[in-house]
Amino acid sequence: MTDRIDARTGAFAAALRAAISERGISLSRLQQGLADDGNLVSMATLSYWRSGDRQPEGAQSLSAVDGIEDRLGLPRGHLSSLLGPSTRLGPVAPPRLPFDEERENRETEETLRALQSAPQEALRDLSTHLTVRIGASGAVESIVMRSLVQATRGLITELPLIDVAPEETEVMSVISDVVGGRIDREYLHPGHLLSGVVIALDEPITTGGTTLIEFTETFPSGYPPRQSAWHATSRPARESLIWVHFHPDALPTWCEEYIETEDDYASSMRPVRSGSVHLARHGFGPGVLGIRWGYDE
Repeated sequence: MTDRIDARTGAFAAALRAAISERGISLSRLQQGLADDGNLVSMATLSYWRSGDRQPEGAQSLSAVDGIEDRLGLPRGHLSSLLGPSTRLGPVAPPRLPFDEERENRETEETLRALQSAPQEALRDLSTHLTVRIGASGAVESIVMRSLVQATRGLITELPLIDVAPEETEVMSVISDVVGGRIDREYLHPGHLLSGVVIALDEPITTGGTTLIEFTETFPSGYPPRQSAWHATSRPARESLIWVHFHPDALPTWCEEYIETEDDYASSMRPVRSGSVHLARHGFGPGVLGIRWGYDE
C-alpha cells in the first residue's frame, strides 16, 4: 500500500535509512529504545517511515522523531526539518483522519456491504500468484492475478475484490481480461480510499469444488502512482506469490519486503537482481504480504 512520495518526504526517509545504516542499529532495537524513552511507536510505523511509505504526523509522531534523533545521535531538527506537508489528510476542512488500519477495516466492511457481497467464510485460498509490471516512471503499470480457490461448504457464486489506493482518489483501478468470471458490480467508497468489485464466477462451485480465475488490474490516468505490490488474505492460504518485474530504466535504489499479521510485523531489505524480486509464502494468513520500493535522489 505504498504511494509515490514527494521530494521532501523522500528526503526524510533517505536520511532516516542512512542514519540507521551508519549506526548499525536494527529497527527492533530502535523501537525498544524509543519505548524506554516513552515514545511508543510500532515496528510497522517505523518501517513505513524508513521506506517513505508514510511520514510522521501529529504531536505523538513528531515527538517520536525527536526521540529517534536523540537515539541515533543526530542534532535536533536533522530529520524533522526534512518532513514535507501532510499527505494523509483530506484536502478540505475539516481535516480527515490519517489513513490507518481502523479506517481501512471499517471502510472494507462498508464497501462489502455496499456491493452486497456474499459471505466468504466458506472459501479456501489454495494459490494466489501476482505478476507485477513496473513502468519507466517507477510506478506499477499492471498486475496479473491468478487465484485458485475452493469451496468448503455450500455454494460459491462470486468473489469480491478490494483495492486500497495509495491516497484518496476518485479514480478506480480497472479490472479487465477476466478469465473464469465477469465483473458484475463495482463500488467506490465515498471516502475515496477504497473501492471494490465483485466477480461473478462462470461456474459456481460447491463443497470441495475449485475454481481458477485470472484478471489484469491497470491504473488509468489520475490514479495515484503506486510503488508497492501486496496481497491481503483474511484466511490461511496454501501458497502466495508476488513477483515484481522492474522496467530496466526504473530499477529501484532500495526494495523491502514486509509481512504483517494481527500479532506481528516483519520487514527486510531485498536486493533486486536481474530486474525482478519475488516474495513467496506457504500457509500464510490471515495478514498482508507486500513488496515496496523507492528511488533516492
